Amino acid sequence: MKASLQTRVSIFITLTIILISAFSTYLFTSAYRRNAEQSLVVRGTALSYSLSKAAEEGLLKEDLNLIKKASHIIEAPDVSRAQVYSDLWDALDAYPLTSLKDLPNPEAVRHFKVSSSPFSVKVAGGYDFYDPIMFKAFENSPLTTIGFVRITLSSSTIKKELASIVVATIAVSVVITLFAILSLNYLIRRYIVRPVTSLHGSISQFKNGILPGDRDIFRHSPDEIRELAQEFYRMCEAVREDENKLIESERRIRSLFERVEHAIFRINEYGAITESNDRFRKLFGNVTELCDILIGEASATQCMKRAASEKTLHIEDKAVAHNGDELTIALSMYAERNEAGSIDGFDGYLIDITEKKRLEERLVRSQKLEAIGTLAAGMAHDFNNLLTAILGYSGIMLKMTKEDDPFYKPVSVINDAAKRGAALGKKILTITRKEKMEAKPVNVNDLINQSIDLLRSSFPRNVDVVMHLDASLPTTADPSQLQQVIINLAVNARDAMPDGGTLTVETAVADPATGVSSLAPAHGPGFIKLSVSDTGMGIGPDAQSRIFDPFFTTKEVGKGTGLGLYIVHSIITNHGGYINVYSEPRKGTRFNIYLPISTDASIEARSEAMDISGNETVLIIDDEPHVRDLCKDMLVPLGYTVLIADSGSHGIKLYREHQAKISLVILDIIMPQMGGNEVFHALKTINKYVPILLYSGYSHNNFSGINDLLKSGAAGFIQKPFSTQDLGIAIRKALSA
Repeated sequence: MKASLQTRVSIFITLTIILISAFSTYLFTSAYRRNAEQSLVVRGTALSYSLSKAAEEGLLKEDLNLIKKASHIIEAPDVSRAQVYSDLWDALDAYPLTSLKDLPNPEAVRHFKVSSSPFSVKVAGGYDFYDPIMFKAFENSPLTTIGFVRITLSSSTIKKELASIVVATIAVSVVITLFAILSLNYLIRRYIVRPVTSLHGSISQFKNGILPGDRDIFRHSPDEIRELAQEFYRMCEAVREDENKLIESERRIRSLFERVEHAIFRINEYGAITESNDRFRKLFGNVTELCDILIGEASATQCMKRAASEKTLHIEDKAVAHNGDELTIALSMYAERNEAGSIDGFDGYLIDITEKKRLEERLVRSQKLEAIGTLAAGMAHDFNNLLTAILGYSGIMLKMTKEDDPFYKPVSVINDAAKRGAALGKKILTITRKEKMEAKPVNVNDLINQSIDLLRSSFPRNVDVVMHLDASLPTTADPSQLQQVIINLAVNARDAMPDGGTLTVETAVADPATGVSSLAPAHGPGFIKLSVSDTGMGIGPDAQSRIFDPFFTTKEVGKGTGLGLYIVHSIITNHGGYINVYSEPRKGTRFNIYLPISTDASIEARSEAMDISGNETVLIIDDEPHVRDLCKDMLVPLGYTVLIADSGSHGIKLYREHQAKISLVILDIIMPQMGGNEVFHALKTINKYVPILLYSGYSHNNFSGINDLLKSGAAGFIQKPFSTQDLGIAIRKALSA
């Protein structure tokens, strides 16, 4: 049974008072005993001295009744024994006589062997006092010890007095203790127990959710209790306010937990899902184990081990949604530890980054295409510079020879080869996606028939060609580029069927019934759908994501460059169209191409026959000597006066010296040290009206700086390689602008 506060306080106070009383009594009796004993020692010393004087007289007179002469000493109530000894410690007299044979204290004997001063020692029941009996024979002779006296004083009187003092002190302590207990019990009950009991009741109410309301019960309590109660009530109000805030905060956190786009979950140390939010349940349903959703390289067990060892885990992995779709996820896990440091579970979240990964792959592919395009443009530029001299001079030589001339055929072959090289350069520039198309109205079905007719002889007999072509499907396109697309896809389909199969080519107007690429916008005039499919080996999922990458091929070394489908993709994209692929291993492949329907064609107007001769002075600025000489050899026969500069700075210098007679500047864009852009602006600074004709191995669409200069006032642009006719027409147009 637990004691009440009042009982415990009363017991504590009682024990405290008893201990204080006992300690006080002990101190008082100890002091009294010391004083009494000191008084006893002083008295015993005086009595022993008096007895020694009385015994001295008796010894000198040879009166052996020594003690009786000191009757006033021996009859004292506290004297229990008196003895007189000779100088050899023989007993001469004693009181009472029964003590005559009592031997002296050995310590006293030893003392007087070396000293003649009085000596006292505590014995049972009192104190012994010894004093020497001294005699002086003559006035100037030294004192001689002739005997000793001994007096024993009893301490019984002191003990009786001490006993009575202790009894009186205890009685007083008991009375004081009883009064203090009664008084303190009353005060404790009134000023402590009752307020504390009330405060305890208020605490019990608050523990049960009831906010205490009556505060007046503490108005008569001590200041400390009253202030404690006030602080308690303020604490209750603060706790209730914090509790309301906590409830609201928990509600908001729970709402955020459920509404956040991340799939949040919590698992125990065994991998079982104990809690998840709405996003997680929408993605994965009501799964119970983390192992049920992870299907990539990292298992749930490995994830938990890594999170436990590294404290946090951030990885990308594969997961399967509740509808069976494969997702790419970003998984983050955090180990939850208890106070002992053991793992209680893991908190984590998943982010569906499937679409992000697809966009990243498209971005990487776009960057690859851009890099290849830049490389191709640079190669085409240098290639066109070489072809300019070959094609130009072979053209001049053809005009200087006749068909029966022995040099006519070699020059003709060189000229034809240069023209084919120029056409190849245009195909290379197609890779950049910025080469200007020779767009014109075309019928897709006609291009398909022409392309398949060209390829039929190369198809094995075990490959059947089936065509399902819709009625006339007009669009605007570059016929040669679109034909290249059809041929490339047909050749790939043929190579995918080494054991034979069926090549199917289909065209139709794309609509919701026939299917439209997910990449194609919903608005616009619509799309022509061109499908090329085969029943060959098919393409695996990993390869499908890379087939349009440059230099990627699944063919054996020496049988493919990896640029065929890349060029197809570039051409279709350049035409404003879209292409996708569907394939299954061992079942075949289908390429779907979507081209915008258009009956309008932005056909470049053909140059009408015009007189290309002239008598103006032309300044040619080019770092390539063969191109400079070619231009001069082309223009001088046409009547022009030609000035030549081999660098940008040289050209600016010549223009400053002869600007009055120079009618036109022909400027190469790509030059070392000072490029064409810098030379252009320098010339315009000298004369803002100077006509400047630009030329380059790049196309004006391919090299963005050319378009900027055309917008800044350039008189025109001609792309390398070019013929005398092309150059003459460009000069006349520039001068007449």
